[in-house]
Amino acid sequence: MAEEELELDVTQKKGSKTTVILLVVLILLVLIFGGVAAWLLLGNDDSSSSSDDADKPLLPLSYLTLVPEFIINFGPASKVRYLQVDLQIASRDEDALKTVNTYRPVLRNDILVLLSGQTFNDLKDRPGKEALQKKLLNTINKVVLSAGKTSEPAEDSDKQNTTEDAGAEAKQGPIENVYFTSFIMQ
Repeated sequence: MAEEELELDVTQKKGSKTTVILLVVLILLVLIFGGVAAWLLLGNDDSSSSSDDADKPLLPLSYLTLVPEFIINFGPASKVRYLQVDLQIASRDEDALKTVNTYRPVLRNDILVLLSGQTFNDLKDRPGKEALQKKLLNTINKVVLSAGKTSEPAEDSDKQNTTEDAGAEAKQGPIENVYFTSFIMQ
């Protein structure tokens, strides 16, 4: 009795093998259906985004340099004598840049009037230059937008509105930004 041998039944029943196979197949099917359901509910938004205009890829920015540079004389009481500014306009709309070229004399006039109203104290620090940048953007967008509505922009209303836009935020328009590529006060 001291040396009793334990006999273990190691043989498998045929029913347990098919049960294991059925369980594995069932788990795989649940995983596949769960993955497809998650993909359909969460990841497949291609049909709805194709109809949205906001999801369209943006065109690259195009730049237009306004030449020649703008030179403005300050009054004799000012610390500096003149201001020389080179401007570049950025837009994703090629038609807007063509409009800028077409209405270049009107734009140059409005920009010169705007720059002539500036003083050294207005432009001596960064916030003053950024405020001027917003005013220039508003002025240019106003001319471009009015050119799209009529054959000739209303110059009188542009001159009046230039001073009104002094503290205003940049308005939405086809021109996205105005850059100073050179800004010299002497």
